[in-house]
Amino acid sequence: MIVRGVKLRATTAEGDYGFNVRFARNLTIVRAKNSSGKSTLFNSLLYGLGMEELVGGRNEKVLPYAVKEHFEYDGRRILVTASEVLLEIESRSGEVVTLRRAIRDSVRNPKLIEVFGVAHLTQGAELGEARPTYVHDGGGAKHPEGFHRFLESFLGLSLPQVPTTNGGETKLYLQTVFAAMAVEQKRGWTDYIANIPFYGIRDARTRVVEFLLGLGVFETNALRNRLNAESVEIDADWRKVYDELRREAAPLGAVIDGVPVSPTALFEDTAASVKRLAGNSSVALPEHIMQLRAEYIALQKQAEQYHKTSGSEAMHEVALAMDELQEFSVLHERATAHRAEQRVSLRDYEHLLAEANEDLERNKTAAKLRDLGAKHDVATAAGRCPTCNQPVDDTLLAGAVTGPQMDLATNIAYLDSQRRMLLRQIAGLRSGLQATELRVVELAARIAHKRDLLTAMRGDVTSGASESKAIVRRQVQIEVEVEALERLQSKATALFARLVQIAKRLSANQSARRSVPKEAYTAADFDRINRFQMQFRANAGSFGYESAPIREVEIGKDTLVPCLAQIELREIRTDIKSDSSASDFVRLIWSYLLALHQTSSVPSSPGNHPGLLMFDEPGQHSMAVDSQHALLKQLASESNLQSIVAASFDEAEEVFRQATDGIQYNLIEWSDKLLRPL
Repeated sequence: MIVRGVKLRATTAEGDYGFNVRFARNLTIVRAKNSSGKSTLFNSLLYGLGMEELVGGRNEKVLPYAVKEHFEYDGRRILVTASEVLLEIESRSGEVVTLRRAIRDSVRNPKLIEVFGVAHLTQGAELGEARPTYVHDGGGAKHPEGFHRFLESFLGLSLPQVPTTNGGETKLYLQTVFAAMAVEQKRGWTDYIANIPFYGIRDARTRVVEFLLGLGVFETNALRNRLNAESVEIDADWRKVYDELRREAAPLGAVIDGVPVSPTALFEDTAASVKRLAGNSSVALPEHIMQLRAEYIALQKQAEQYHKTSGSEAMHEVALAMDELQEFSVLHERATAHRAEQRVSLRDYEHLLAEANEDLERNKTAAKLRDLGAKHDVATAAGRCPTCNQPVDDTLLAGAVTGPQMDLATNIAYLDSQRRMLLRQIAGLRSGLQATELRVVELAARIAHKRDLLTAMRGDVTSGASESKAIVRRQVQIEVEVEALERLQSKATALFARLVQIAKRLSANQSARRSVPKEAYTAADFDRINRFQMQFRANAGSFGYESAPIREVEIGKDTLVPCLAQIELREIRTDIKSDSSASDFVRLIWSYLLALHQTSSVPSSPGNHPGLLMFDEPGQHSMAVDSQHALLKQLASESNLQSIVAASFDEAEEVFRQATDGIQYNLIEWSDKLLRPL
């Protein structure tokens, strides 16, 4: 990305005031005295890019009053009636656009950024028709109308999804990336990447570095998250089919055999079947259907000979039906009573589990407090009374139980074991309760059918009919049941086929998981991190860093920031050997931000750095002029980097001359105030 020029226009009663500057494609130095407008220029540039959150706020509030209310010029106080910023930028592909954003305007809102596809500032092209975009409203980074979504596309970037502090995911917003490219004066030099706006991104600084270096961690995480989401979907689809099988089978007194509750990649439809309950056993559905059809044929033959049946034979059939009904009723009562017992047992076990969980949590809390006390040499944590120095029992039941007592660690282990046992018991009870409930339903259906049949048989006996209504009723029952069971068999076959497809998806998911790197970074990622570390060390050495041996400084593999003895190098470390002076810490920031670009711009393994660095007063804390010279020289030598450095150089001509000696740069400077007649 190249910033070609920026213009601020403030409309007043005396005409237009402001500034209009052009930037070089490599190093541009903005030189002016303190309080003369360097930061105004710098912040206006950020404002035009929609990045003013890096300064500490949103919209025009971050800009000084001089560009939106009034300013002093030639001894006069001039009121601003309207103001705007125009910014011309160029993409890597050579596309040029001009951005316009209002600061103070009665019509245009500061949230509006107009995009014109022309080079208005450098070539004087007419602005023409604008493409309106917006910032700092919902969807600004996702919708095509959002400016940051436009800018992401313009820069050729594809920002990844990253984890949030609340366990979800969000986009790595462009503002977080620009925090590593633009360092403002007031708070920008307090961290390696300071002023990252808060979007709830977990370890935002690390995520930004990973993105700029082009590490594969985002692709790995995206693949892992996709596989996790697919795994959840597979589990849900499996359970949905399993529940549908149970719903279809239960009303007909059937059970599903060979289908696990949870998905498995080993599932085969040949091992799955539907069985019909028959007393305490079960019969395969096709076999049960064959039995029903055989019974139907036997009933047909019996109907043909019914007129020859004597009264005593008919009464004997009624008696047999009554005995069967009585037997079913007894079995139904037993099953109902057993179901009630199982429900009571389940409630009892669930109550015991809740108590075990509570006791386990209390003991873990007590152990945690004891361990914390041990770290701070608290006497009670060592089992001694701090007053009388006598032993203190390591238990929550001291004085409540006589005899030997378990200490906290043993009690925690025991309670955890008890909890696991209760969970197994509860799972078994729930499974048994399901089977019992199915048995109750099956027996209730049998009783209903037998009662209907018995009523018809009694009618046959009392009426003395030549044709048996009972036989006809039973045949109708068989026809209805066979039709329902055949539908169930057909439905189950289709559902088994769906389970086979789900099992194949699970197998593919598991195979893909095995190919995902177990480590956060791949071998190629570690190569880039090592290259980043080498560039950082080289920069720090050339910039005169002296607070620690530079060869011992490493880029931490967890945080991706400079570490010494696995401790992050900071500005103030008074208790360890990695203590850094204030100016030396700024040198580290220079080295770090520049190394991000250098590592990203390697042609063989390019990263995602847009190729722009903007520093406001990098010479913090009385920085040595030799270090400033080394920084400017390094910036000017980077062929694929545009750098804009705003500095006062201690308001000394000699310091400026020494810092820029032998360096090729474009200079922007003014003697008084930045705002002047356009």
